Amino acid sequence: MVRERKPFRSAARGFTLIEVMIVLAIIALVTVLSVVGLRSFAKTDLRNTASRMAGAIRYLFDRASTTGKVHRLVLDFDNGKYWAEVSDDPFIIPGGKETDETRQKEAEKAAKEEEAKREAEEKEKFFGTQAIPSKYLPKPFVPKRAKFGTFREMVVRPSTLKSTVLLNDIYTPRLAKPLAAGQGYIYFFPLGMTEAAIVHLSDAKRETFYSLVVHPLTGRVQVKSSFVEPPLDEQVDDAGKVIVP
Repeated sequence: MVRERKPFRSAARGFTLIEVMIVLAIIALVTVLSVVGLRSFAKTDLRNTASRMAGAIRYLFDRASTTGKVHRLVLDFDNGKYWAEVSDDPFIIPGGKETDETRQKEAEKAAKEEEAKREAEEKEKFFGTQAIPSKYLPKPFVPKRAKFGTFREMVVRPSTLKSTVLLNDIYTPRLAKPLAAGQGYIYFFPLGMTEAAIVHLSDAKRETFYSLVVHPLTGRVQVKSSFVEPPLDEQVDDAGKVIVP
């Protein structure tokens, strides 16, 4: 008796169309969940950064009031960093609107003053007692330039923003337009006074914004999950109030 042999079937048979569609659907679902998860992490980083910066601003306001020293928050837009500095010298914000041109002139002036000071010290060191020390020679009056040093308290440590967060720009009434490059400053003065300021943070794609609105008389910082337009067309007095013409 001859047995009928069944046709050979390969164990590694191909996928059916339904199986392929199921796999593609799973891949699409995983991709969507990953994107949503990344956006959620980015928003969390943005919100946490805004909260920490707001806390630093509030602390510097209180610190300037209690120590009687001028403090400032430095925003480094090119490197995505911020830190605090303090000065023992009197400091007054120059009058007039600050522009790229005025900042350039101020930097050149500071460099010339530093070079002149270095040359005077070298001459005095070289001639010694054979010449009248430069400090006794008559000089034209030049207001002392305030020097700021690193704030050493660990409460406000130098911070580098995560790659998911951008330091977008800063606006204060002394600026002709928002500053988004180089270094920007928020100054805190003794007796409880700071600058009115708006700091914008955003995600890497600049789709989501957080705005830190600083109130000058109280140091209070409002953190808003939106882009707050700076009042470029409004005149503001030293107290941060809008001047009505």
